[in-house]
Amino acid sequence: MAGAHFYKRIVELTPGSDDQEHIPVVLISEPSIPSRIRYLEGAGESPVPMLVEVIRKLVAAKADFIVIPSSTTNIFLPDLTAEIDVPFISLIKEVTEGIAKTRCKTIGILGTTPTQTYGIYDRSFAQAGLRAVYPDAASQSEIMDIIFRVKGGTTGTPLDRPQLSLSEQLYEVACRPWSQEIDGLLLACTEIPIIFPTETWFSNRGATPTLFSSTDILASSVITAAKSHDAAQPVPHA
Repeated sequence: MAGAHFYKRIVELTPGSDDQEHIPVVLISEPSIPSRIRYLEGAGESPVPMLVEVIRKLVAAKADFIVIPSSTTNIFLPDLTAEIDVPFISLIKEVTEGIAKTRCKTIGILGTTPTQTYGIYDRSFAQAGLRAVYPDAASQSEIMDIIFRVKGGTTGTPLDRPQLSLSEQLYEVACRPWSQEIDGLLLACTEIPIIFPTETWFSNRGATPTLFSSTDILASSVITAAKSHDAAQPVPHA
């Protein structure tokens, strides 16, 4: 679902009036890749060999560059770039640079627990003068429950918690005391933008904290890179 959403955002964010003005995309969604989250929590096998295998399929399909929209999976980026010659567009770099162009400095992170424990955004943010702020332990546990429910295909109201939809639960978590000092909120897991109630956020909170989506930032970067690559290609002569 998250991969399909990422591709959907590429299509929606591409300025084009017909099919020919969109960019070619090769998308592989491989459910047999071992869980990145479980491995990083010490409870599963490494996903790196399967990730490398999948990326080699993209290379064989003549991909000019590789993108991985998952913040959690980007923890493995050094292992993957060591095996693959085709360039990668770094999600962490693009998100950092995108936020750094704004006035926001203190960024709340809604993502997986490994995104927090491995501090994947921390160093990049610090170098750009940004500070990452994470939910408290109880809130983070609820976020993980929501993420796994979305992965399992639930996007509405879970039967065991009928009082709130997943969107409402996520909104409530985002508004808790842990986020009081932030001036930006990053939706840093590919499942979160699928259900985050953006309209409710802007209606109730206004423009502050500013809302960022790692999915949208990367999708925009992919479009820019693809358009620049196409422009750099020699024009064929008859």
